[in-house]
Amino acid sequence: MYRVLVLPALLLTAGSAVAAPKLDAAKYGWHSDYATAKAEANRTGKPMLLVFRCEP
Repeated sequence: MYRVLVLPALLLTAGSAVAAPKLDAAKYGWHSDYATAKAEANRTGKPMLLVFRCEP
């Protein structure tokens, strides 16, 4: 039973060690500065989506 659980645990541990690549959010139209995002929304006439989140 122990051997059956060890392999999946090792695979999950190894998989979590690989970091996801950092994406350039501005390339896809996402802004982290409110003033910049508001100016872009006014310029293009599109609405804004605000996402509030807490990052530790």
